[in-house]
Amino acid sequence: MPQLTIYLDPATQQQVEIAARREAISLSRWARKHLAKAAAAESASAWDHLAGFAGTVDASFEAPARDTSQRPVPDLEP
Repeated sequence: MPQLTIYLDPATQQQVEIAARREAISLSRWARKHLAKAAAAESASAWDHLAGFAGTVDASFEAPARDTSQRPVPDLEP
């Protein structure tokens, strides 16, 4: 199975751990479940979906601009 490494600030890490415990599942399973939901949603961004679980987004939050200076991931971006 492919692996994904993500970097979280300590506060977000703690909130994700709490969310996974609340659902009584592993961090890996929690991330897989919620990333899959975010990826399947056509109208919502991952920021919108994960914000409800991580609790880090409020009305003043603005999603950062996408960095387009990097090469696209093969077969994922045009």
